Amino acid sequence: MLDKLKILDLSHSQHLIKTPNLHSSSLEKLILEGCSSLVEVHQSIENLTSLVFLNLEGCWRLKILPESFANVKSLETLNISGCSHLEKLPKCLGDFESLTELLADGIENEQFLSSIGQLKYVRRLSLCGSSSAPPSSSLISTSVLNWKRWLPKPFIEWISVKHLELSNGGLSDRAINCVDFRGLSALEKLDLRGNNFSSLPSGIGFLPKLSFLYVHGCKYLVSILDLPSSLYTLGAPYCQSLVRVKIPIKSKEDLHINLDESHSLEEIQGIKGLSNIFWCIRVDDRNRSLNKLQKSVVEVLFLSVSLAQK
Repeated sequence: MLDKLKILDLSHSQHLIKTPNLHSSSLEKLILEGCSSLVEVHQSIENLTSLVFLNLEGCWRLKILPESFANVKSLETLNISGCSHLEKLPKCLGDFESLTELLADGIENEQFLSSIGQLKYVRRLSLCGSSSAPPSSSLISTSVLNWKRWLPKPFIEWISVKHLELSNGGLSDRAINCVDFRGLSALEKLDLRGNNFSSLPSGIGFLPKLSFLYVHGCKYLVSILDLPSSLYTLGAPYCQSLVRVKIPIKSKEDLHINLDESHSLEEIQGIKGLSNIFWCIRVDDRNRSLNKLQKSVVEVLFLSVSLAQK
């Protein structure tokens, strides 16, 4: 019966302890999301030679993945978000050219974080923490402050990543000072929402392809000065300590900046004396009046600065 089956969805099977003994050369998607009792992925997964998508999200009792993964060279997306007890990734995954997407949110095991450095071909990597977790239990905890312990060595060799998500990771100034981002030359989208640094990580301004940068809700962020000219969208609303933003000298024609509800904002550098009708800069703050904004910002109305009041 499984010979022609392409999708097997066993999600939220609360009493499933071990995955079935599967023998199928046609199965492409295996969904085991929310199987909270799952403790073992059967060795027979090696028979799923057409598998491209495996979802184990929320299987928090799972500790290991079998080395028999070595035969599943077709795998493209692996979602293990919420597998908080997972100890490490199988070594064989590092040689999978097809594995381009790894979603591993909420895993703070240091041994596991070290094992992701072997993934040479990943294009999208998500290592987000929980937005509801306190800083002491967030993804990059005090025991993992030195990124060099778990990022590829050296970090600059990890040049294939295009989409990196590190939101709600509790990243402090001490943590980001360990790594220079400029080596991620292929990076197009960087999500740093909800972190604890006061300035952007080093090297972001040197990323030639970075188009989307999100720092929503970084409540300690004071300045955004190091931005690349390739940037298309900067999302920085609800940054309550943000005082200063500097627009790159050679910005793209279509530039979108969202600074809504950043109550401490005083200065936007780089817009005075320039006119670009395709720019959109939002400074929507319902908690203060227009006359509290820096005068030079208010005067540059031809840049379509949106100043909304309650």
